[in-house]
Amino acid sequence: MRPESKPRDIPDTPPPGASGVPPGVADLTPRLAPRKPRWSFAGAAVLVVSLLVLIGCLSSPSIRLRGVALWLDLTGRIPDLPTGDLLALMRPGSGQLQLGRLIATRNPYATILLPPLTGPRLTAGRKLYGAQCAGCHAPDGLGGPGAPALAGRALAHGETPWAIYRTIHNGVPGTGMPPHPLSRQQLWELVGYVSSLRAPADTTRLPADMVAKLAAVDLPYEDLAHASYAGDEWLTYGGSYSADRFSTLTEINTANVATLALRWLYPFPGSLWKIECSPLVRNGIMYVTGPAGQVMALDALTGTKLWEHDHPFKVIGGGEGPLGQNRGVALLGKRVFATTWDSTLTALSAATGQVLWEQHVGPYPGTWVSGAPLAYRDVVVVGVTTPTGEGRGYIAAYDVRTGKLRWRFMTIPGPGQPGHDTWSGDSWRVGGVGPWMTGSYDPANDVLYWGVGGPRPDFDAAGRKGDNLYSNSVVALRGSTGKLLWYFQSTPGDTHDWDAVQVPMIADHTADGRPEKRILWANRNGFYYVLDRATGAFLHGVPFVHQNWASGLDARGRPILAPMTHGARGEVVFPSARGGTNWWPPSYDPDVGLTFIPALEQGMTFFPTAVTLPTSEVSFYTAVRAVDAYTGKLVWEHRERERTGDSTISGMLSTRGGLVFGAGDGQFFALDAHTGKTLWSAGIAGTTYAAPVTFSVSGQQFVSVVIGRSLLTFALPPQASADGMKPAAGASHEKAYSIKPRPSAAG
Repeated sequence: MRPESKPRDIPDTPPPGASGVPPGVADLTPRLAPRKPRWSFAGAAVLVVSLLVLIGCLSSPSIRLRGVALWLDLTGRIPDLPTGDLLALMRPGSGQLQLGRLIATRNPYATILLPPLTGPRLTAGRKLYGAQCAGCHAPDGLGGPGAPALAGRALAHGETPWAIYRTIHNGVPGTGMPPHPLSRQQLWELVGYVSSLRAPADTTRLPADMVAKLAAVDLPYEDLAHASYAGDEWLTYGGSYSADRFSTLTEINTANVATLALRWLYPFPGSLWKIECSPLVRNGIMYVTGPAGQVMALDALTGTKLWEHDHPFKVIGGGEGPLGQNRGVALLGKRVFATTWDSTLTALSAATGQVLWEQHVGPYPGTWVSGAPLAYRDVVVVGVTTPTGEGRGYIAAYDVRTGKLRWRFMTIPGPGQPGHDTWSGDSWRVGGVGPWMTGSYDPANDVLYWGVGGPRPDFDAAGRKGDNLYSNSVVALRGSTGKLLWYFQSTPGDTHDWDAVQVPMIADHTADGRPEKRILWANRNGFYYVLDRATGAFLHGVPFVHQNWASGLDARGRPILAPMTHGARGEVVFPSARGGTNWWPPSYDPDVGLTFIPALEQGMTFFPTAVTLPTSEVSFYTAVRAVDAYTGKLVWEHRERERTGDSTISGMLSTRGGLVFGAGDGQFFALDAHTGKTLWSAGIAGTTYAAPVTFSVSGQQFVSVVIGRSLLTFALPPQASADGMKPAAGASHEKAYSIKPRPSAAG
């Protein structure tokens, strides 16, 4: 005890013997000097400094306010705000609590804001919502049988961030809404996502009329099912479920196409050049994908960006050719469905671009997706492919409302399934057979048609003897269940990498007064096939490019192989590994009865081993070949110059205006559908990988195509009429834009 605080009733010296030391001995101990007070100069300095720090803290407004708020909360004067939550909200950098207003109003509901949510935290909130809430409230927050809507109505328990936070955390007694014992960070991530469902920020910067136009985008399944061909709008990757890329629009026609001019241009972000998307257009809104996981909504009249969704991902491993390809979106109802290379399928609000749900359709990097999805009835379908040496491909359907898997068709049969014996040993396990493009759909009969890729290894069948079903096939599946109805295989046991993913076009035809239902299929192996759509029976098959690998086709359409030497020096085979055509979609014009095929005339030297890749011939040329749709007979050809380098040609578009649009060898062109004559062309500073589309907005027809890293949209000049009037002086697009027309030439 300190001397200065010694009680008065304690004597200065103890009584004799109190120390426990025997008498006499105590006298021998040295006497200590009297104890001095413990305070020193150093101690006093510490006390003074501490007092100064305390005074300084109390003089700081932020600390003083925190102290006042904590005192109010501890004394019960701020309701519905537990002390632990208050302390978390008052942490420096929180950015959520309006402290002065809280002290003045003592109302947490009016003074607690959403935290700044970064991209990763928003993604975390979306995932939490999918796991905790979507089963009852629906992925888009519009409610379901088990819970009310979270969007489009007033919330019964409050709409402020703190009200939503407490409702989620505490639940709603007497209802099916249980408490959610999540961490504070998880709760705020979830509150942020729920709030975004209620008040999307993407449209706040847009004019009210454009917001209303976006909100009005709705594509019922019935509209898709009844559209035999594309008209004013381009609604699927192939224009319609038939995937024939034919439009009934006629404003741009053979009489006036020579005056076609560039109307607007949209540059894609980033530096990637291999852009392969085809836009969709509904209600004057264009939906297009970028090369790195973006989805954009544009005003189709002007090209103005309305919203953008970004799905960044790291490009990893496998696949043939450049990585990261993306070919477009699907539309159904008020949703836009997008796939990305990292095997992700995302449902977006067509009005705002907001994520409604996200589904990983396969492990990444063990799978990848490059084709546009196809949506019908209540499902959205994607083709999923595996990298070299990994697994089997498949076609899968997902519920459009929830993203849950509905069915999956494996493109290589497993043990015990028909066709499994067409693979020797365990080769089926890593055989690939990726369905990496988009199919077509027959809504009247609920049948899905899809082209399937080749087996692996690509160029050596020694370890996978057999036909390798269902490689290099078109498969017909029941759209609602994925059940296989029939298949037709074009190249059994392929050793040339002739993936048969080309779009199978649906065509109805009348011959001798009888209706005929057909599949038209220009194949990478160089043959053009006509199949019975109901049974898959082979009807016709003829080469549309030079080929020397088959001496013909038998009665079932199976190739009769030509003799090959298979020597060490290799064998020159036509077509090349790139094929007589590739993924570039063709077009079918029912008015003239022609199929327009983007063709490649090229050979390669193939070697009989998997480790020696084929080498291409020195030169090649690309062409548009028009064949009789039901016999395959060549009618005309638009041939580009012979060249080396990039052997790409675009997909095709045909219209009731008597035109065929395409691009190749540095030119975007319009051909006469009857003769192949070039009616208009424009020099382009970039390769065109994608297929053009056409649509009408405000009574005017447009043609859009991706060239290089830009989306270009063309239309007739205002002075040109539908009957082919020449543009007024000074209206030439040659003067206004850096795209120069090439003089017309015979096809």
